[in-house]
Amino acid sequence: MGKDYNSYLQFLAAEYNVLYIGKKSKNDFDEALSYFKSSGKMDLEEIGAVNIASTLSKYSIDVVIMDSQENDIVVTRFYDSIRKYNPDIMIMLLLNQKQCKDICNTMLDVDMTVSYPIDMQQFYKRLFVLVSAPYTIKSIGRRDIVLKQTNVVEDSMDKFFDRYEGSSLFLADDLTDIVNDLKGGELSYEILANISEKLDEIASIFSKTKQTADVSPIFLELSKYIKELKLDEIKPENLKGFDYLYEILNDVSVYLLDMFVDRIFKDVYVFEYSLKNNIEFMQNKLSDVQEDEGELDFF
Repeated sequence: MGKDYNSYLQFLAAEYNVLYIGKKSKNDFDEALSYFKSSGKMDLEEIGAVNIASTLSKYSIDVVIMDSQENDIVVTRFYDSIRKYNPDIMIMLLLNQKQCKDICNTMLDVDMTVSYPIDMQQFYKRLFVLVSAPYTIKSIGRRDIVLKQTNVVEDSMDKFFDRYEGSSLFLADDLTDIVNDLKGGELSYEILANISEKLDEIASIFSKTKQTADVSPIFLELSKYIKELKLDEIKPENLKGFDYLYEILNDVSVYLLDMFVDRIFKDVYVFEYSLKNNIEFMQNKLSDVQEDEGELDFF
């Protein structure tokens, strides 16, 4: 007996938002759609192909499943519109074998296909393969297995740098994306939760060697503070404090790259002192605590 791929799918799909384009009535795929973080359906209509970008944006769609049985011409237009909006969206195409001659030449770059009559185990297997690719890339970069080995403490800085270079590079990129979002005026509990998660990951890395272990609790405390912030309780005039937050995150990103990629290991005590001061400065701004004007001591 083969693997029960729908059981595996439930663990991976929970991270993604899926859109099914085809017949809206209840079908064999409803159970699979329920495994995702969120799911939606829309009819295969010309007007939908024209307006698909707004739907993808509004619901942050990561995966699209298109049923091409009804109208392969419209499916092609959906495909073109989706690829134009975001070429990284994962697309699965459901089609009849007799359609291939007319449709396949225009859909060669689709990420996955399943042919009618649909074998549900094959469907689950291919959907699993589809969503596992970005998960695998992320896991390789961040080396999740290493991060979970909390009892491992590196004594050699060279080994430490080698082991966490990939993880730190991904974290630095994530922090840069967050900084750009904050600079663009995005501020929500979702982005705060994301910041908190990244700070926890950085704390985990810094805890792995005695040379940086003392900085780990600072990141954990900042993570806790960010996670527990009540946006609706911050006065409008104090929102300026978030400018200092993205400056802190930006400098942490630069420090990660300097240390793990360029192997420039700056004095950790200066880093720790600056980080503490800058966090306190930001917190005072957000909570309306008056203090002497000055500039942040970025590292």
